[in-house]
Amino acid sequence: MPNKKRATKKKITVKKPVATRDVELKETGVDSIQADNVTLTQGGVNRIKAKTVTVNQGGIVEAEADTINVRQGGIVRAEAGDVQITQGGAVLVQSENVALTSSGALAILGAKIDVQSGGAQYMFARESIRVEQGGALVMAAPRIHVQNGGAIFLLAREVHGNVRTLFDRRGALIFGIAAGIVLGMLARTRRK
Repeated sequence: MPNKKRATKKKITVKKPVATRDVELKETGVDSIQADNVTLTQGGVNRIKAKTVTVNQGGIVEAEADTINVRQGGIVRAEAGDVQITQGGAVLVQSENVALTSSGALAILGAKIDVQSGGAQYMFARESIRVEQGGALVMAAPRIHVQNGGAIFLLAREVHGNVRTLFDRRGALIFGIAAGIVLGMLARTRRK
């Protein structure tokens, strides 16, 4: 029986920036990319500036684009017109339109936020937040619609759906006053 050698996959890491129209990376890492379209599969990139970014099972530290799609991957900081994350995660998302599906984020800042089976610690929207089976520590927007979800702090002019909150506007005010009194008393006893 002949001795067969197993083919091994080599991980390639490119240190110098990549600049071109279309970039497709698979199982590799790159420091910086500037292109029209970037597709990343099972790899990592520190910085991307592009029109469209698509990530499949990969990770990005920082991305600036018109459209960002992440599927089973992660991104530390995303800044785009439209961001869609499916079965993934993000630290900070700044976008006009954000859609999370079975995903999580630390903070989302945008105009319209749509979350299905997921959530974020902080959600701030200029127009609306829509959540189905998810929640946040803080949700703030003019209009909030929640179906089977909740928030600790909820600030909105209009609230629709069956949302569970720990603090509404009145409760948050009372909590803030009580916390201020307790912190004031602690500071006073520390001085003595």
